[in-house]
Amino acid sequence: MGADLVVDTIRPEHLDGELARLWREFRDAAPAFRSPYFDLRYVRAAGEFAPGAEIAVISRGEVVDGLLAFQRRGRLIQPVAAPLTDYHGLLARPGADIDLGAVTAALGARRFRFSGLTGAGAPRGAATRVAMVADLSAGFEAYLAGRRSDFLKDKRRRARRLAEDHGQVTFELSNDGEEALDFILRLKRDQMRRSGQHDVFSSPWTVSFINALAARSAADFGLRFASLRAGGRLVAAELGLQSGGAYHLWFPVYDPRFARYSPGALMTLETLRVLAGEGVDVVDFGPAGETYKRDFASPGARVWEGDVTNGGWVEATRRTADIVLRRAPGARRALGAMGERLDRRWDRITACEPRLEGRVGAASHALTVLARRRPGASIGIGLGLGVGLYSLLAD
Repeated sequence: MGADLVVDTIRPEHLDGELARLWREFRDAAPAFRSPYFDLRYVRAAGEFAPGAEIAVISRGEVVDGLLAFQRRGRLIQPVAAPLTDYHGLLARPGADIDLGAVTAALGARRFRFSGLTGAGAPRGAATRVAMVADLSAGFEAYLAGRRSDFLKDKRRRARRLAEDHGQVTFELSNDGEEALDFILRLKRDQMRRSGQHDVFSSPWTVSFINALAARSAADFGLRFASLRAGGRLVAAELGLQSGGAYHLWFPVYDPRFARYSPGALMTLETLRVLAGEGVDVVDFGPAGETYKRDFASPGARVWEGDVTNGGWVEATRRTADIVLRRAPGARRALGAMGERLDRRWDRITACEPRLEGRVGAASHALTVLARRRPGASIGIGLGLGVGLYSLLAD
């Protein structure tokens, strides 16, 4: 990074004037930042509700070379509005050489945790993930021509059966979706509880943030609500985020009682059709993970999941684990996979729960669920419990 670089911080609402101009300039210079998560309107709204939200202003002399939106959780920093923000990164002047480790140290943090880092080279030890995107730039029919014919035939058949069994099937994509939002939040919370994940919408700031975005939608930015109905009954809905010609599918849900009709897939196809007609040319499904994404989207840009550390217990723990497990590659892989799952759970909990007591309670519940579901992984869970709780206390 260079000793001549200085890192200052400001609140997101103070990112205006020349700094706002630079944000837009840096964003426009790199296709990786086209995502709605890098729209300044998203960042400012996140700054109002996400506890500990800040902007790092990275300068050399009087020239600003980079801007990074983040939130503090003690000595840990995360992407602003994590865990809701799927993509994040340091917006930089073209050609600027900025080391994230040095920025982390300058911010007085021990770690910078990320799950969808883009716009930079892969940090050491980070896992590679691939964004899944649907290209609508040539129109909806051209998009369909690139999908599997058996997949499309199956969905047409399911749509007919849904209409035959439950009444006329209708679809709407709107900026106004109070009923759809209630439906989405209710089913998402049910889903997270069933799977043992931390309920991100149990934190007041996350719901307030979503409601604020819904109230601030503009012609080229904001939330969109997709709704699929059968016989007038809401059976699937999805919350999406738009910035210009880029759209991100954010929170999809469907009524499990209608699962045999694939209502989520029917809704997604209709969403893509309407967006293509409105001039949206790229729809992002988020990093690869759920297998259904392969039916709708193709591999796009690489993003990274991991952390940048600044000394302390994290690096010491990793060195110790490497030494202990050097001659046991099977155990190392198993504990590594368990560690990745636990890391994701810690990230969600720490992001949603800024107070220590909230984190400890949520972490204990999550590990209890894991232990109950995976009794054979008790050693890994026990190790995760010890390291995780220590991290919560240390950060």
